[in-house]
Amino acid sequence: MGRRGHRSGGRNAKALAVMAAAVIALFAACSSGADQPTGSGGDSNPAPAADAKHGPMIPECGGISDETVAQLTKINGLVNTAKTSVGCQWLLGGGILGPHFSFNWYRGSPIGRERKTEELSRTSVEDINIEGHDGFIAMNTDPQLGTALCEIGIQFDDDFIEWSVNFTEKPFPDACDVAKELTRQSIVNSK
Repeated sequence: MGRRGHRSGGRNAKALAVMAAAVIALFAACSSGADQPTGSGGDSNPAPAADAKHGPMIPECGGISDETVAQLTKINGLVNTAKTSVGCQWLLGGGILGPHFSFNWYRGSPIGRERKTEELSRTSVEDINIEGHDGFIAMNTDPQLGTALCEIGIQFDDDFIEWSVNFTEKPFPDACDVAKELTRQSIVNSK
């Protein structure tokens, strides 16, 4: 019995070792930069990071204060619930129900992929230019609220910023006017 248990344990150890090797290979494949753009000719090796041309430095929250967001959205009680070096989010009372507004800064990320996502999920997507910078404006129209969601993405070399404005009940100011002004101020605040 001891011998049989020993052989079984040996088989289990070998199976575990093979499984561990497969998992390690899987994780290595997943972290190989699959999200990075490929070079010309279908080369699957990612382009070197040194090739990316970054735009200006964007201040925290796009250089926009909590007071400015409240003033432009005309909503009192907004709480900045997520504040990082690359994004911020304002929610009414800090809760997930209700209007929400966010800023995101994407370094070395293609704006085209974001625009394609918007084209699949929004009522309309159009080209826009703010302060001499090109990008897109995406709107979603709700039968009850009208255009309550507006998102703007602006390209800076291989980077882009995005403002999202989403109202959930009337009355509210024009969502795209708010998004345009927040975007304009972020561009002006960039260094």
